[in-house]
Amino acid sequence: MKYLPVALAALVGAASIALASWVGVAALLVVVCVLCGVVALGWPQLMGVTARKSLSAVIMAAGVVAAVGAAIVTQVESLFFWSSVSLAFGVMIVFMVQVIRGSGRPHRLESTLGACTGVVITTTAAGWIAGLRYPAGMVETSDGAGLSALRVRGFVPYEDWEFLGVSGPGGELSVVALSAFIMCVGTVAACVPARDALVLPLIVIASTATSVGISLVWGELTLLFAGVLGLAGGVLLASFRRFLFLQGAPEKILSRLAVGAAPIAAMGALVYFTERLLFA
Repeated sequence: MKYLPVALAALVGAASIALASWVGVAALLVVVCVLCGVVALGWPQLMGVTARKSLSAVIMAAGVVAAVGAAIVTQVESLFFWSSVSLAFGVMIVFMVQVIRGSGRPHRLESTLGACTGVVITTTAAGWIAGLRYPAGMVETSDGAGLSALRVRGFVPYEDWEFLGVSGPGGELSVVALSAFIMCVGTVAACVPARDALVLPLIVIASTATSVGISLVWGELTLLFAGVLGLAGGVLLASFRRFLFLQGAPEKILSRLAVGAAPIAAMGALVYFTERLLFA
């Protein structure tokens, strides 16, 4: 039961992202901001840092600015620009907070490192929005050429089914929805009560199989892309599970929710950069 809030936070976060991807960028922006808020409230508590209120505000602000920036930019090259800016300024402000606190304060190093880690996690969450907008959500590149992606047709003709045929901008299965499904299945696999030697490979295999299977049935994506995306999500969840079981379940409920929401938020960067690397 002590790990239940962690699993629920991950499942609710991933499911909310999947549902929001059907609605559009604005809905996804709200979900990502809420996800950043959960991480921001619980992460300083999890790390055992001091000055929790100020550092939570910095972590939250960095994530919100990155998410809003990804939602409003008009150039493909700028989709992750505000994440970089927010990360840089967020880390700088964390150091400023420590300076303002004065010398001789306890746990300053732990507080600084923990808060910087939180900033990294919330700013990478903007990748979910960037991934939804790239490439189908962006009409054209700066030189006016249309954007395209190499796709394969699925085994089942969902293209004729209005609801199932439209799950993202442009009418194809969005990468965001696919990634969210991967995280849901991977989270369920991570809850299997068995030794890490069995569960960790199971998480990776289940996530990869889910990604490839959905792509085969639904179509729209290359198997290489689906395989890499599923593998990345599985490794991320397996790493967090290993970390969680080594450290033990956090004592506070906010910390447990933050641990569950953190890998879902961090997956955003993997979604976006996998698209940039493998989409043609």
